[in-house]
Amino acid sequence: MAHRPLAASRAVRVLTVILASWLAANPGFAVINPFLQPVNVAGNYRVVLVATVTAIDEATKTLTATVTRVAKGNFAPTELRITALDAGVMEGFFAVAKGQTLVAFVGKTLRNHEDELLFYAGGGNWNLGRIATKETPGAWQWTALGPRDMYGIYNGAADRLGELMADTTDGRAYFPAQAYCRFADDRVLGNLTQPVRGVALADLDGDGRLDVIATSAAGVRAWRQGVGGDFSDITAVCGLGASTAAASVAVADVDEDGHVDLLLDGQLWQGDGTRFMLTTRVPAIPEVITATFVDLDHDGRPDVLAATAGGVRVFLNPGGAAAWVDGTARFGLDQPACGAGQSALVSAGDVDGDGRIDLFVGTAKGLLLVRDAQGIFHPRTLGQDLALVPSAGGERTGGAVFGALWRNDAISLLIPRHAGFALLTENQGRLSDVIGSCNETSESSDRQLWTLAEDLNADGEVDLYTASGARDSSDVCHLNRGYGSYMRPMKHDSTVIPGAGYAGGSWGVATGDVDGDGTNDLLLGSCDGSVRLIINQSLALRKDIDDTTGPYLRTLAGARLLRIDVAGSRGRIGASLSLADSQGRVTTVRRLDGNAAGGSWSAGAPVLAVRQPGAYVLTVRRSDGRISTHALTIASSQPLLTTVRIE
Repeated sequence: MAHRPLAASRAVRVLTVILASWLAANPGFAVINPFLQPVNVAGNYRVVLVATVTAIDEATKTLTATVTRVAKGNFAPTELRITALDAGVMEGFFAVAKGQTLVAFVGKTLRNHEDELLFYAGGGNWNLGRIATKETPGAWQWTALGPRDMYGIYNGAADRLGELMADTTDGRAYFPAQAYCRFADDRVLGNLTQPVRGVALADLDGDGRLDVIATSAAGVRAWRQGVGGDFSDITAVCGLGASTAAASVAVADVDEDGHVDLLLDGQLWQGDGTRFMLTTRVPAIPEVITATFVDLDHDGRPDVLAATAGGVRVFLNPGGAAAWVDGTARFGLDQPACGAGQSALVSAGDVDGDGRIDLFVGTAKGLLLVRDAQGIFHPRTLGQDLALVPSAGGERTGGAVFGALWRNDAISLLIPRHAGFALLTENQGRLSDVIGSCNETSESSDRQLWTLAEDLNADGEVDLYTASGARDSSDVCHLNRGYGSYMRPMKHDSTVIPGAGYAGGSWGVATGDVDGDGTNDLLLGSCDGSVRLIINQSLALRKDIDDTTGPYLRTLAGARLLRIDVAGSRGRIGASLSLADSQGRVTTVRRLDGNAAGGSWSAGAPVLAVRQPGAYVLTVRRSDGRISTHALTIASSQPLLTTVRIE
């Protein structure tokens, strides 16, 4: 029976789904091969080029592609004609779509192998071929599909590989095959008699140092950080304790008096710099799962966003001493189409870049809610059933996170599922799940509650830490290598996070620079009731650089860290930062005080790692719409850590 080709665009979608499922069942094929990476492959060929498919002739089994860039060597033809010769390559041929990017490595440097070539079409599909004749260097013969273990070279999108090759030529590439990350052993601050559901890192007393809060069904505990990094229990002094049982915590200065306030589940506790007092300004919220602060009406003040057993609830901060107003119906969140009546976790972020907060609700199929011009939420088509069902032990999942996870210049949505993830990105007006093209994100845990997204090794890329929410399942860390590829470092080096908290499973997770060295430390609320601080020691790996040091570690040794201190509380919650280089390329996008992993809270001034010296522009967009730009110059001679004050 003849092979019936799929329509090109549909073929790519089908292949992506099949690939993601196949990698989940065969994760070893996506494991990074540290000894054979794209830069190593490029070194074995005389020419590296990027092309775009412009035509597909199914009758002659020929692809036509226009060369858009020669990243290495000399290559005269501007057009390629690639003919599939063998029946064994037909599956790959019919998966290629018009407009698709190809990255080709042409002409091996080995003698008598000058006609051999390798080209990449995305989705882990490496292909073998040869130049038909010396006289026709743009006419290629597609001879075989690459073996499956080539996924370990790169299995992401072809256009991202093209960017990597171009950046390699321009001297900007950073694509490490090692973790360059190290955490100290756990430091146990205390133990609660119930699993720790939420943790927070925040400056509770205004002394400039991050303090700790932990919540559980057995009450709330607090620790103050003193000089030298010692922590003392200040639970009683703060007015907290066993009577303040809660599952979640968030921290913000809601009344702009200069002192932080607490949101414990749906209850607001106002602070005076020493103690917290319960206020009834926020009405009682029944059956709260988690609650957090988000500026939903974009007036610059923190509002309450709560996930409850009956759906998402919103209470708006009017300012002053007035009672907070139920805004659930105002934003359309009282409608069944927006999750009303369903019990699920909720996450906030701006997925479409319009400046308005969007929501992901972890219902069974998954629900992404975006805003219209009037601010009303509407469901957006996901294109798949995320199957966010509880585990056999009853643990929830679907605690999503918004962040610059696929590209540095755009926000994506990562959704943890038990034994897997989904990573949704914008693709020509549709959301595409690219998780099968991220290398070791196919290496997951069997329990995944919610995920925190932050730079965990001070290399400028946003990494992932996923809490399992189960005692019998470890947490999972994934380091972002750039260009859409992730590494699970503990698979390669068990000393990256050596403590028992990672292996034993956490419920709450937060991050912040506790010791002031410019790297993000981890705070874990463990399922066994322990509260564990894990200090980041990644900068120690950048010492003693010599001629034997690899190029990527040498790049990190030259990186500079910028602590962005945004003054005032108005417009801070959910404010966005973006850093662009002198060519206008956005290298970093972050969101202030919005990296809430489920019922936890990460605060403090964010630190941006800049790998290349030069001129940059920092853009700060506060949640109330105010935008400011700031010209910065990064020099290799400046101190490792510099504070940038934004008034």
